[in-house]
Amino acid sequence: MADLKRYRTHYAVKQKYRCAVCDMSLANAKAALDHCHSTGMVRATLCATCNRVEGKFRKVATYMARKDHMVWTDHINWLREMADYLEHHQNNPSNIIHPTFDLKAGKQLPTRRKKRGS
Repeated sequence: MADLKRYRTHYAVKQKYRCAVCDMSLANAKAALDHCHSTGMVRATLCATCNRVEGKFRKVATYMARKDHMVWTDHINWLREMADYLEHHQNNPSNIIHPTFDLKAGKQLPTRRKKRGS
């Protein structure tokens, strides 16, 4: 465990105590030594939020996707494509409101799910 603290501090100092993803100060935040779960290679020190979200993204995305989907085969490029897609539609809205979105409440209306086997 002493090595973990030493490496986490080493990377935090190298990064000027800023999260490598969101640039949040690591001075008062719980920092995490991020690493690749396939190779074990250390990447950087992240704030706890970015570290958790990065880990959860891969777990949830691969759980929900087919094995031949880009999220499994090339998740980094998938994230870039998704970011480009979201940015494009933020800058170029369709001006069509989704049929299940309640404008007054500012959220999606509950929808009835079909029972399995029906």
